[in-house]
Amino acid sequence: MGASRSVAKNTFLLTIGLLSGRALGLVLIKKMTPILGTDGIGIWVTATDLTAILSVVANFGLSTLLTREITRAPVLTLPLFWATLRIRWLIGSACYLFLLGFVHVSGYTELARAAALLTGLAIFIESTSMACDSVLQAHEKVQYQSIGQMVSAVVYFGLGWIWLEAGHGLMGVIWANVVSRIVRLLVMAPLMFWKTGPWRWRDPDGAIPPDLRWILKLGLPIFLSSTFGIIYNKVDTIMIKGILGDSSAGIYGLGHRALDMMVIVPNLFGTALFPVMARYGLRSPSDAVRLGERALRFMLILMLPLTLFLTFVAGPIIHWFDPNREFPDSIPVLMIVIWGLPLYASTIIFNRLLITANRERAFVVISLVSMLANIVLNSLLIPRYSYFGASWATIASVSLSFVLHVRYLAATDYKLPLLRALAGPGVAMLMAWGATVALIGFALPDWGISWFGLPLDRGWGPFLGSVGVMAVMYALAIAGLRVVRGKDLELLRELGG
Repeated sequence: MGASRSVAKNTFLLTIGLLSGRALGLVLIKKMTPILGTDGIGIWVTATDLTAILSVVANFGLSTLLTREITRAPVLTLPLFWATLRIRWLIGSACYLFLLGFVHVSGYTELARAAALLTGLAIFIESTSMACDSVLQAHEKVQYQSIGQMVSAVVYFGLGWIWLEAGHGLMGVIWANVVSRIVRLLVMAPLMFWKTGPWRWRDPDGAIPPDLRWILKLGLPIFLSSTFGIIYNKVDTIMIKGILGDSSAGIYGLGHRALDMMVIVPNLFGTALFPVMARYGLRSPSDAVRLGERALRFMLILMLPLTLFLTFVAGPIIHWFDPNREFPDSIPVLMIVIWGLPLYASTIIFNRLLITANRERAFVVISLVSMLANIVLNSLLIPRYSYFGASWATIASVSLSFVLHVRYLAATDYKLPLLRALAGPGVAMLMAWGATVALIGFALPDWGISWFGLPLDRGWGPFLGSVGVMAVMYALAIAGLRVVRGKDLELLRELGG
């Protein structure tokens, strides 16, 4: 029970910090979109995604490993922390040199170069902050990590808003981002030194900390997996900028942001699920498989109608960000890429099962193949179909990742019965939507509902009424098809506890 409470507390605190930043970030994106236009948003998105890739490379997969090693030997906190920082700063320096060369040989404008190089300072700032995160997590002091996240989010939002109002445009937002990252580090590092430790170089009992070579060897598999994974997720925007220019990158980036925001939901579910799954896996693979199948059904019961809803309201979402209607093509981009959400959510469950089966090395192959497929597909589709081609490449590569996860699970004792998990929620959603359209079309034809969309231009009454009828029909379909049974609710009770 103590471990369960610790997991619940840590997940809740990290979620609060993360969601506060996401919410304020969304409002700031709404503020900057009409001011920066397609070109400015394209430069901002590209600089952000390029820095995200290089930051993951500089991290070298050491976050989880540092937490684990400090948990095993708290007395070695300082030498482990310092060894990690040296590795990250060294790799980060190489990454920044690469960035410096890349922006000059890729034909970036002076503004785009300045934005990328300034944003790229986060490679060093975040590598240090993430080491602090790992120490705080090892000592179960994540509340201070969350304080740093929330303060950083407020600073980024406040400075970004003020500097946009003052007419500083794109560089105002970029500087706000850099300052907010520095503030996060300045808040969190003193709290880390105060609340964790002991901070001494040697263990009085004679324990010797691992050397750099051992740490590099230990982190290599996770480094490869995380590097391939972040390139697979972020390379499309960079390729669009290189092939089509800043404006196209901005259109694609705004449409893709909804998927980037929504993946937090399955990630948080996976965070809450894994301790329970690991405990079930200690009993027997069959127990873990039953849990995994139930978790996958619950995930899809939520994700499928949410994806359908976001598809129908893509227009209002983009127009909320874009009151000047400069990003009309972001709407079909969102309508396409959002269907990666249920696929991505499913791989979260598969991922936890593979870890339970001690098959973490499979992630290297999965992420490598998915990355290469995404790069090849984008190379072929972007020149011909622009950002719409990149959108379909996203769906194809996420589907490939889904298939590879299933393939590797099939070679273990944790193979899932996929048909029941996938078919039940999918059939229930189709039946519910069909019944909703038929019922409203017959009883209230003036609402204007159709098979391909909600009534978005008839006022709040028809819109909310249609959504409400769909929710009722979906609940009836779930119950009628017995997609959820009494024993399935045991999972929810365990996760809730």
